This record gives sequence, structure tokens and C-alpha cells, in this order.
Amino acid sequence: MVDYTLTTNKAIIKPNFNTYIDDWNTPVNTDWDIIDKAFGGTYTVSLSSSDVTLSQANCQNVHILLTGALSANVTVKFPSGVSGFFIVDNTTTGAYNITLSSNAGGPYSVLAVKDANTLIWTDGSSVYLADNSPVTGGAGIDVTGTVISLQVPVAVANGGTGQTAFTNGQLLIGNTGTGGLSSATLTAGSNITITNGPGTITIASSGGGGGGGLPNPFAVSYLIAGI
Repeated sequence: MVDYTLTTNKAIIKPNFNTYIDDWNTPVNTDWDIIDKAFGGTYTVSLSSSDVTLSQANCQNVHILLTGALSANVTVKFPSGVSGFFIVDNTTTGAYNITLSSNAGGPYSVLAVKDANTLIWTDGSSVYLADNSPVTGGAGIDVTGTVISLQVPVAVANGGTGQTAFTNGQLLIGNTGTGGLSSATLTAGSNITITNGPGTITIASSGGGGGGGLPNPFAVSYLIAGI
């Protein structure tokens, strides 16, 4: 005859009335060990190419450590009907993903972030990020899922140039008409030649004009760099 019941999530022993009279320490000590694991215990899962389903005893630990060299995408499944918070530490190697889901087959799952701790919550049916409050990007910033990136081109107002590409010899010039910067090349005047090269502009005299009889033309090179 079973003289105890177990709690739903951590399987903590609940003795029936008038049981364990002379050995009450047996369930009490077991329970305190489970409670201790729920606050600081670690269960290690070695992964390679096969899915793994955790047991309720495994999930008495708050810290799930994922190790091993991955050779395929794998799924780590939490037991059906077991709820709780877990810190999943993904230290695996290999360019593959680990999905955290419930063995109950609920519609929601979470990717275990590589070389990081992922805080999750499972309700016994699905797995969720424990903190999934939305993040909104500010001016010039896009947020897609867990990826934050700059909008391209980066606007002048956000410290960029507003440009995506340049040709040889182009400069960025202030433009009040657009409220930003425009890319343009220099225009040669009389007796001036301009040569636009990759990263350089060469300006030279092409004869005629004053100059006081000086025999030498002038040539100036500029190294152009932009954001």
C-alpha cells in the first residue's frame, strides 16, 4: 500500500496521515533534497544527434546543462504535465540548433541560445521564454525576433551617411534640399583636369592660365573615406 502522494511538478513526498511515525526523517530529508535542487541543482544532458526527453526527476533541478558536440539539430523535451522555471545552459559545439519543447506536444517552443543561459517557463504543455516582453526598435533600428539590426542605409540623423554605395571619386556634400548628405564628384573648371580613382581624386592643371611662368603643373591627391 502506498502511504504517500507526490506533488505534481517536483514529485515532493506528501505522507498520508499517521504514516512514517518512527521514520519521518525519510520523506522529510528526501523532500528537502528535492527543494534544494529546485533552487540550485544541475542536471547535465549530453547531446549529439538524437532528441532527449527529460524525466520528472531530471526536472527537479533548476539548471539544465547541455553539453556535447552536435552533428544535427536536436530537441530537448520537458515532461508532459510538469510546470516550472528552468535555466538552460547551452555549451554544445557544432553549427546546429537545440529546440526546447514539451513532450505534451504543445504549439510553442524555444531555441536554446548558444553559449548562453536561456530562462524558460513550461506549463506542462508548451515551452516559452520566461521573459518575452516585446522589444521595440528606436529610430533607425529594426527588431526581428531576437535579432536587433541597423536599418540600411543609416540615416544622417542617426549618424550615418544615408548612402549605400559610391563610385570612384565621389564625396559627401551637405544638401539642404534633402536635409542630409548627397554623393557627388568634383566638376573641373577651365584648364583643370580631375581624375577620379578608387579612394583618390587627382586635380591637375591642363595648361594655359596665369601661373607667373612657373613650369610645373600642380597635382593634389586626396584619400577619400566615408561611413
